[in-house]
Amino acid sequence: MNTDTAKAAGTADGSSEQSIGEVLKRLVDVEEAASRMKDAVEARKKELSAAADARKAEFDRQLAAQMEERSRKLEERLEKEKQEELEGLLQKTKQELDGLQRKYDTEHEKIADKIVESIKGVRV
Repeated sequence: MNTDTAKAAGTADGSSEQSIGEVLKRLVDVEEAASRMKDAVEARKKELSAAADARKAEFDRQLAAQMEERSRKLEERLEKEKQEELEGLLQKTKQELDGLQRKYDTEHEKIADKIVESIKGVRV
């Protein structure tokens, strides 16, 4: 082997080792970048999950408040209807009692006379 060939072979081997080293370095860089990207994606995923949880909690809070308000309004409406119904029933009962009282006031002597007549068998 001549010296030129040995030098060329040595240079080729050195160049080949250098190329492999560069490739390995680039692969390590790519792997590190991929690892950083993976970490960034995981962090972003956690952020999004936390934001979604916060939105869900806020939605649940708002829904509970709306349901509480609806329940309160329904209860108020039902209480008002109940009071109106009771007042109507009370008014109707009072009218019936007043009518019975008027009938008693105007006819109680006549009724009493009929009772006495039926007991005695005599007309008064």
